[in-house]
Amino acid sequence: METKREKRLLLVLSLTALVAASSLGGALLSRMLFPGEARAYGSKGVGALRWYFPEGYTGPGFEEWILIFNPPKDFGGKGKVAMVRVFYFGNKGLVGHTYVQLEPGERKSIFVNEELARYGYQGDVSVVVWAYENDTPIICERAMYFNYRGTITGGSQVLGYQEAELD
Repeated sequence: METKREKRLLLVLSLTALVAASSLGGALLSRMLFPGEARAYGSKGVGALRWYFPEGYTGPGFEEWILIFNPPKDFGGKGKVAMVRVFYFGNKGLVGHTYVQLEPGERKSIFVNEELARYGYQGDVSVVVWAYENDTPIICERAMYFNYRGTITGGSQVLGYQEAELD
């Protein structure tokens, strides 16, 4: 159990994050969560129909992956097949797209470098992932790995920016 002081600190940090998220166009939290209470909450279930990744790179020494999960019904999903279309945008617009089908509870990884190579493209890339049928929200993230000129190596992972819920 947290002390009163720890709860106040968590509240201040959470409110700071809430203000930052709101000023950047992020979603508002529906309630405060303390350690030990963390769960996936959403007013309409888990996930979103569209995910946006505005910055990525597929040039030499870089790997970009898009990871997609269709949560099963007993874990907040719809329990339906997710039909997903992944759009790739370069500096001059749409480069190409990929179709993916995911059963409930299934996860797939898309190697963006390989997909873009089919179109003869590498370099800066933005990605939009769209679950376009069955009103089936998905969870989506991007992983990047790099080896920059053999001297700097590393990686990163981010959840995409979700489509806003307009009611």
